Amino acid sequence: MEIRGLASPFSSIGGRFLGAAEPSDPATVRRTLTAILSGISIGLGYYLGTRIGFALTPAGQPNSTFWPPNAILLGALLLTRRRIWWLLILAVLPAHMLAQAQVGVPLATAVGWFVTNTGEALIGAFCIRKFMSTEGLFSSVRGVFVFLVFGGLFAPLATSFLDAGAVVITGWGHSYWPLGAERFWTNALAELTVVPCLLSWPSAVSWLRKASGAQWCEAVTLAAGTVLVTLLVFDFQWLSPVTVPAWIYVPLPFLSWATVRFGTGGLSFSVLGVTLTSIWYTMHGREPFPYASMPQNILSLQILLCIVMVSLLFLAAVMSEVRRTQESFRNVSGNLISAQEQERQRIARDLHDDLGQRLALVQADVNELTEEFGDSMKPRLGYLSSQLHDISTTVHEISHGLYPSHLEYLGLASAVRRLCGEVQQGSNLSVGFVVGDLPAGLPYSTMLCLYRVTQEALHNIVTHSQASNIQVELEAGDKGMLLRISDDGVGFDVDDAGVGLGLPSMRERVRSVGGSIEITSSPKSGTRIEVRIPLA
Repeated sequence: MEIRGLASPFSSIGGRFLGAAEPSDPATVRRTLTAILSGISIGLGYYLGTRIGFALTPAGQPNSTFWPPNAILLGALLLTRRRIWWLLILAVLPAHMLAQAQVGVPLATAVGWFVTNTGEALIGAFCIRKFMSTEGLFSSVRGVFVFLVFGGLFAPLATSFLDAGAVVITGWGHSYWPLGAERFWTNALAELTVVPCLLSWPSAVSWLRKASGAQWCEAVTLAAGTVLVTLLVFDFQWLSPVTVPAWIYVPLPFLSWATVRFGTGGLSFSVLGVTLTSIWYTMHGREPFPYASMPQNILSLQILLCIVMVSLLFLAAVMSEVRRTQESFRNVSGNLISAQEQERQRIARDLHDDLGQRLALVQADVNELTEEFGDSMKPRLGYLSSQLHDISTTVHEISHGLYPSHLEYLGLASAVRRLCGEVQQGSNLSVGFVVGDLPAGLPYSTMLCLYRVTQEALHNIVTHSQASNIQVELEAGDKGMLLRISDDGVGFDVDDAGVGLGLPSMRERVRSVGGSIEITSSPKSGTRIEVRIPLA
């Protein structure tokens, strides 16, 4: 009874505020625990962000150069359901007051900052969620625009001057308008750099689990290069922008590299690192812009980083949209190829089961008539039977070409070997086939793609190349399947290959399974086709 009494109020709270139907529902308890743990995590993150903000506050100044807690709270609100926002606000209250008290901020100023900090996060989160789903926020131009308008501009602008008002009213600072402008750029820079990091964190963790060795090496090289270049620019006097102002732009190629190769996640983490490093060194005397005071250097650096981040966020969104468009085209192409194969299979089945059987029956009837009629009719009936046999054989070959059933039952190597044998028997060509160790359980789509490419390539060679020798090689490597087809024919100009459907069809097939195809040829020098398809 005591256990039930303890559990009942806890479950009822979860049911009332988290939308549970039954107090004893395990899912309700799990959601309640998740919400509480989320609140504790956000409170700790908010506290650490506040401490970082105070650590980046110049001595004697009321404004920090970089203020992360607002952005941390905004990112948390965007990642959670609206019904538990109250819990997150409640969780950051003790974290906020504790961090403020530790540095001696007056109570009135601390309360005013809490109202404006949470107000900024709530305004930004509400407006962004009103116009855009959080999922994929930074993967479209529209999503980036919504985030910049409400998260990077409207919310900081709406609260920064209220924040400055709280500072001036409580006597913590003076000069309302300059304080408000400084506060805006401080908050805006934090929103632009921290929120994308938080929203990209789940995809970053997933990428870390699935990344290959080469991708890990690239990521480590990018991170090390970004850190090294930033330190060289801000820590070494002989590379200081004070002597050569253009040095301030040296990290930009690394930020572009992060954007192109790793998207919004790589960009946001890189810019965040550059921001913290550059602001720290600027606060401690490494002022990048000559003939300006330290506050002016900080403001110029904040504006520069905001402009860079906005530009690269749009670039990452455009590239993400382009990749989705390419993926969509590849899916459409794959669906068309799949529909084509299904139609071929249907026609092949009709030819084999219907027309082929009818021809066989007609041939059997003709053979019976040959036995019944006299010698005068036997030559003509025998000729008719021979023609029916040839037609039946042709129908069987067409059916076999439309749907290679032996590919499914015998495997890729046997099917390609049989195809090479048929080409050699039907022409004067010498067809060599070399096969390596192929992995078991190849996807049928991969096998069909390689078979169709081989079929189309051999047909083109027989029809157009005037070759004497053909070499077909099939093997599996570390990066996937490799198909190489070469001949000693007359070759052709790849860039001027006409309007036939053979080469485009091969390219579309290979692209539909995520592979690549390379065709090397020139007049009177033969042709080589290399197809690579990843196994993953």
